Amino acid sequence: MRQPKSNREAAAAGRVAARGRPLRVPIHFLVTAIVFFALGTGAAPWAVAKLADYFYQLSVLAWVHTFTLGWITPALLGLMYHYAPSRRAGNVRFSRLATVQFVAYFLGASGVIAHFMLGSWDGVWMAGVVVALSVVLFAIIVAPWMAPGFGRGAAQTGLLIALFFLLGAALLGALLAFDKDRNLLAGTVLRNLSAHAHLAALGWVTLALCAVSYGFVTGMVARNAPVPRSATVQIFALALTTAGLFASLIAAVGRVGFWAVAVAAVLIAYAISFRRFSGLRSMPDDPALRHLWAGLLFLLLAVAGGVYLALAGVGRPLDARLAGAYGVAGLLGWISNFIIAISYQLCGEMVARVRTAANWPYLSAQELSVCAGRSIVFYAFNAGVLVMAAGLATDQIAVAQSGACLLAVGGILYSAATGWTLSFAYRRGAAPASDRLLRAAQD
Repeated sequence: MRQPKSNREAAAAGRVAARGRPLRVPIHFLVTAIVFFALGTGAAPWAVAKLADYFYQLSVLAWVHTFTLGWITPALLGLMYHYAPSRRAGNVRFSRLATVQFVAYFLGASGVIAHFMLGSWDGVWMAGVVVALSVVLFAIIVAPWMAPGFGRGAAQTGLLIALFFLLGAALLGALLAFDKDRNLLAGTVLRNLSAHAHLAALGWVTLALCAVSYGFVTGMVARNAPVPRSATVQIFALALTTAGLFASLIAAVGRVGFWAVAVAAVLIAYAISFRRFSGLRSMPDDPALRHLWAGLLFLLLAVAGGVYLALAGVGRPLDARLAGAYGVAGLLGWISNFIIAISYQLCGEMVARVRTAANWPYLSAQELSVCAGRSIVFYAFNAGVLVMAAGLATDQIAVAQSGACLLAVGGILYSAATGWTLSFAYRRGAAPASDRLLRAAQD
C-alpha cells in the first residue's frame, strides 16, 4: 500500500532529520526497561515476604535494583536519548558510541542485580563500576545537546544536573559494595545506604522527572501554555536540598530532619504547581493523565513517609516496616506512574521515527499504540501499590502479598502491551499492534 502524499513527505523529512542520530538505541533502553519491569513486578509476591522481614537483605536489594537499575534508569536514559536531539537540529557527536554505551550499561546493571542474588559483593562493585563508566559515556554523548540550554530551560537544566547525581549514585553504590568486606568507610551501614538511595531517588530520578514533566504535559494537553518560570527555580531548589540531605547523611553531621523537610517543601511546591499547570483536578479520562494524577498522590505519601523516617529513624520494627512501605510508594507509586504516563505518549512516536528513518512501511504513532487494557493496568497497578504498602506498614503479610499480586497483573500487562509496540522498531512489515491485539481479544 502506498503512503499518502503527506505521509511520504513526512517520511522523507524524518529521514533527513534522523541522519547521525542513534534512533534505535532509545528503543534498546526501553525494551530493557520493560523486561526488567515485568520481572520486578512479577517477582513482587515473592519479594514482599522478604521485604516484610527486613529491607536490608541481598534478595531484597536485588529486587529493588531490578526497578532502579533495570526499569527506571534505562527508561529515563532512553527518553533522554529521544528528548535531546529532538530539541536541537544537527547531527549527534559520537552517535556510534551510543551502542557501546548501551551494551556497557546493560552488562553493568544486569551484573549488579545478578551478583546481589548470588551474594557476591565483589561482583556487585565491579559491575557497579561498569555502570558508572556507561554513565560517563552517556554524558559525553548527550551533554553537547543539552549544555546550551542549561540555566535557560527547566528540562535541559534538570536533566544535566540529574545526570551528575546519577554518576555520583553509581560511584557511591560501587564504593559501598567494595567496602562491605573491608570496612574502610566511616558511618553506619544504614546511614550510608540511605545516602546512596536518596542521591539516586531524589537527585537522579525525581529531578529528571520534574525536569521533563512540564514539557511532557505542554505537548499533551496545553500546547500553547509556557512552562512556568518557577519550574527552573524548583529544579535548582531540589538539587540544592538533595545535596544538603546527602551531605548530612554521608558525613553524619546532623540536620537530616531539616534537609528532609526542605526537600519535602520543594516537592510539595512542585506537586501544587504541576497540578495547576496540568489541570489534574479530578480523575482524568486519559490513561496517561490518570497515571500522572496517581503519581502525584503517591509522591505526597512518599514525602510524608520520608519526613517521618528522617525524624524517627529506622531503629524500631514499625519504622523498618514503614521504610519498606516508603520505598514502595516512592519507586512504584510515584516514579513508575510517571514513567508509564510518559511512555504512553512517546513509545509510539519513537517507533514511528525509527520506521520512517529505515524507510519501512508507514505506521503512525496512533496505529502503533496499544490502548486496550490501559484501564486494567491503571487500577490493578495502583491498587496493588497501595495495598502492598499498607500491608507492609501494618505488618499484614497476606494483605501485602495480595497487593503484590495485583501489582504483578498490572505490570505484566503493561510490559506486554508496550513490548508489542516497541517490537515494530525491529520488524519491517506487520499490521498495527492495536489491530492485532484487538482481533486476538475478539477471537
